[in-house]
Amino acid sequence: MPYLIAAYVVIWLVIFVFVLTMNRRLSALDDELTALEEALKRRETP
Repeated sequence: MPYLIAAYVVIWLVIFVFVLTMNRRLSALDDELTALEEALKRRETP
């Protein structure tokens, strides 16, 4: 039984770390997209 509990804890920790990692990557991607959109607007406006 302790192995089952340990397995659940490990699985939840892996899921938690995965979600945090994806959140950070998505945030960085959103920042980059915003910067590209601003650069495109500056380039289009004379």
